[in-house]
Amino acid sequence: MASPNSGVTLINTFTVDSGSQRKLMDLLVSASEQTMRHLPGFRTARVYQGVDGTSVANCVEWRSREDITYMLQQAGAQQHIAEIRKITKGNPQVFELHHEVKGLPEAEKKEDRAILSAEHEIVISRKWEECFDLCRSLDRWHEFMPAVRNARAIWERSGDQEIEITAHFNDQVLTWRSRREIIPDQKMIRFWSLTPRYPIKALGGTWFFEPKGSGETRVNVSHNFELADAGQEPTVRAGISRNMIGDLKGMKEYLEKTL
Repeated sequence: MASPNSGVTLINTFTVDSGSQRKLMDLLVSASEQTMRHLPGFRTARVYQGVDGTSVANCVEWRSREDITYMLQQAGAQQHIAEIRKITKGNPQVFELHHEVKGLPEAEKKEDRAILSAEHEIVISRKWEECFDLCRSLDRWHEFMPAVRNARAIWERSGDQEIEITAHFNDQVLTWRSRREIIPDQKMIRFWSLTPRYPIKALGGTWFFEPKGSGETRVNVSHNFELADAGQEPTVRAGISRNMIGDLKGMKEYLEKTL
C-alpha cells in the first residue's frame, strides 16, 4: 500500500501535431527547471515523449494537494501555462499513490530473460520512400515476400496497426497477429508479435530505411526474440533469418525490376 509520505502526482497529458512535440517538451522542462523546482512541496518532474510523435505526458510529484494549489496561484506558473496553451490544451489530473510493486533484485529473479537478436540488410537502387511505401503496403507483401501467403490490417489508426499474417515458417504455415508503428519521420517501421507461437515467447523488431547516395537505400531488418526453450534457438534463428533474407532479396528484385 501507499506510504503516508508518498505525496501526490499531477499528471498532465497532451496531444500535439508531430512538429510541435519537441517545442512542448522543451517548454515543460523549462517550467520545471525555472519555476516549479523552486516552489514549496516540489519533489520531482518527469516529461515523457510519446513514441507516436504526437503525445506528451508531464508527471510532477508534490508533497500535497495544497502545494499544487499554491503553485497554480504563482505568476511564474501562470506564465508557463499560458505559453503551453498556445500550442495545445492539456488534461491535468491529480493522483494519490494506491499501490506500488517493485522489481526483484536480479539475483532473486525466477528466470533470466535471454533476448536474442538477428539482423540482415541489403542495398536497393531505389529511393527510401519507395522502399518504405512497399513495406507499408500489406496488400503487396505476397508479391515480393516469398514466405507470405496473405497479410491484412485488422484495424489501423494514425500510423498504428494491428495486422494478421499467414506465412511459411520453417516447415509450417502459421497465422499470427502483430502490431506495427509506421514512423516516416524516423524512416522506420516497428513491429511486435501479439500471438507468438511456441517456442517463441516474444518477438519484435524494426525495418529501417537509410538513404544513400545516387538514389540508393540501405534497408535493415532486425528481430529481437525470446524463447521458451533455449534448445530451439538454432531452428528458430534459421527460420527468422531465412524469412528476413527472402524479404530483403524479394524487395530488391521487385523494386529494381523496371530499372
